Amino acid sequence: MITDVGTIEKIKYIVDNDPRIVILNFSANWCTPCNMFTPELESMEAFYKNRILIIKVDVQRYPRVADAFNIVAMPTLIFFYNKIMWKNMTITGGDIGQAYSNVNVLLTQHNDGETALKRSLIYNPPN
Repeated sequence: MITDVGTIEKIKYIVDNDPRIVILNFSANWCTPCNMFTPELESMEAFYKNRILIIKVDVQRYPRVADAFNIVAMPTLIFFYNKIMWKNMTITGGDIGQAYSNVNVLLTQHNDGETALKRSLIYNPPN
C-alpha cells in the first residue's frame, strides 16, 4: 500500500502507467472507521497480489487531492483500471465485500486478458 502520494500528478502517473487495478483509499488518521478498514484493505491487496495497488490518501495531509475527487465522507474508495476511473464503483464506507466484488468485476469483465497479467508480473514480480 502506498501512503505518500503527494500530488494529483503523481496519482495520474501511477494510474496511467501501472497495469494493475489502482484503488484510491481516502481516509484520515483520526477516522475510526478508516482505521478499522485499513487492515481489511491490506488483506485484500495481499489476496490479489500483483493485480491491485491501493494508494492511501490522507485527506488532512493532501486536501487538494481529496478536493479534486470531491471526497465528502470517509473512507471512500475510487477504482481505476486500464486508465479509466470507474465512477459507478466508488464506495463510501467500509464495505470490503463490495470492494472485492468490484475488483472481481474489473478483472473478469474489463480485463484485456493475459496481456494485463503479463504486464503486471513484469512490473511486480512475485516474491
